[in-house]
Amino acid sequence: MKKILLLAYLLLSFVSLAQESGNILLPQNQKRNNPFENFTFGGNIGASFGNDLWGISLSPRIGYKLTDDLELAFLMNYNYQKGKYTQYNFLGLGPSLNYYFMRSAYLQTSYQHYFINQKFNGDKSYHKEEDALYVGGGYMQSLGGSTYMRIGFTYNVLYKKDKSIFSSGFSPSIGIVIGL
Repeated sequence: MKKILLLAYLLLSFVSLAQESGNILLPQNQKRNNPFENFTFGGNIGASFGNDLWGISLSPRIGYKLTDDLELAFLMNYNYQKGKYTQYNFLGLGPSLNYYFMRSAYLQTSYQHYFINQKFNGDKSYHKEEDALYVGGGYMQSLGGSTYMRIGFTYNVLYKKDKSIFSSGFSPSIGIVIGL
C-alpha cells in the first residue's frame, strides 16, 4: 500500500511540475492551440416501430470549422429495418457543408452515396446504390457551452419517385452537434 501511495505522489508531483514548467516556458501573450479546437462531433440516433415493423438508425458526423460560421463535415448513415415480409439495411457516406446564422439557424447541403440491401420473404435479395444531394436548413438550440441541438428538414434534389428506394425526397432530422 505504501508503494502505491508513493507512486501516486510521485506521479502527481511530476504532472504538476510539468504543468508549471509549461506555463513558465510560454510567453504570457501566446495562446495555446488545441489541435481539436476546430473539430465538431455529433449525430443522430433513431428508432421506428409500427405494424410488424421495427428499425434503428445511427448517423454519426465529424466536422471541421472552416470559419466560425462555415463547417465542412463528413456524415455516415446506417439504417436497419425488419418487417414481417422484408428486411433492409443501408449505409450512406458523404460530405456536408453547413452555414450557421448567429447560432440559432443553419443552412445545409450534403451529398450521400447509399449502399442498399433488401431481402424479401427471406430468399430474394436486392442490392442497389443510390446518390442523394440534400439541400435544407433548420433551427438550433443551445444546450450549453458549445453544444447545440439541431432540428431541420432537407430535400433530396436527385430524388426520382419511381426509381428511388426512398418513399419521399424530404428528410427531417433532429441531432446534436458538439464543438460549434
